[in-house]
This record gives sequence, C-alpha cells and structure tokens, in this order.
Amino acid sequence: MNDKEHSMQLGRFTLLIAMLATLTGCWEHEPIGVPVANYNFSQHDINSVWVNGKWAGLVRVEEGGAQAGWVSLPATYQPGITVTVDWERNACVHGTSECAKRDKDGEIIQVKFRKTVAVQPYDAKDVAELQLAFLPNDEVRGYADGALFSYEKHPSRKEFGGLLAQGMRPLESLWPRAGIKSEASR
Repeated sequence: MNDKEHSMQLGRFTLLIAMLATLTGCWEHEPIGVPVANYNFSQHDINSVWVNGKWAGLVRVEEGGAQAGWVSLPATYQPGITVTVDWERNACVHGTSECAKRDKDGEIIQVKFRKTVAVQPYDAKDVAELQLAFLPNDEVRGYADGALFSYEKHPSRKEFGGLLAQGMRPLESLWPRAGIKSEASR
C-alpha cells in the first residue's frame, strides 16, 4: 500500500469515527418525553391545563397526580428550561356561594391564565413526569421528577420546605405567613 492509499484509508476511517461520534452524541441528547401531572394547592378548581399548547388534563381542589398529555424535555438539564402553561380555573372559591353565579351561557365563570414556568433542575434518570404545582395567587412551579412531594429530597423542598409535602390542600391561609418566594413563576 502506498502513502496515498494509506492516507485515503486513514481519512475514511477518521470520517467513519467522526460520523459515529456524531450519531452517538445525537442519541445522548434526544429529548425525553414525559407525562404531565397536575397538583392543586389552591382553592380553585382548575378545569383545563395545557402545556406548550398540548392538553394536559385538569385538577380539582385537593386533588393531584393524575397524568395527562406529554411534554418533551432535554435529556440533560440546562438552566433556563421552561414550559408554557395555560389554564382555566373557576373564578369562585371552591364550595362557596359565588360558584352559583353563571356566565351568559349558564356556565361557571372561568378565568384564564398563561405563564412561562421554569422547570427546576433535574436528573433525567429520576424523571417520571412533569409535575405542575398550582399554588395560591395563580403561581405555578414545574418539577421534572418521579418522587412524591412528601419525599425528603423532592426538589420543591428547596423553596417550600415541607409545605407541599403535607398533601394537596388549599394553602391560601398559609401562603402569606409561609415566607414563600413569588418570583419563581413569571
């Protein structure tokens, strides 16, 4: 084999290795698809939720965990990952006489919201769902995780301590006194 043939074979081998490395890199960075689970810590029934334009269920007062819809997240967490959450909730507080009021079509009066929600840091191997926590004052937090809020290492503990760990219930009476940061939802 002469130098020219050897150089061509080495070039082909190098190209093959580069292509394989590129393909392997693509596989490692494929987004992960996860279901969306809604958790209601507010005093309003939430009748429809959409994440990034896709329907993701509903969640009544003191309920949470049912999965509906899917969202794609990067396989490797990077700061700045967000999802757009749209939702409609009853204008009235659940179980009050205000809920007897109806719109012109005879339906309970709804209020619509849209927020860009930061997804808290995650490790793809721990992700089982995108957990949306609907909080007082129409705030929302997003956690890509597989653990319950009661788990001592759930990412919500960094901001809320054990407040969300005590189960789904309206937190409005605790919210102002809890010293909760409100800037995490935008």
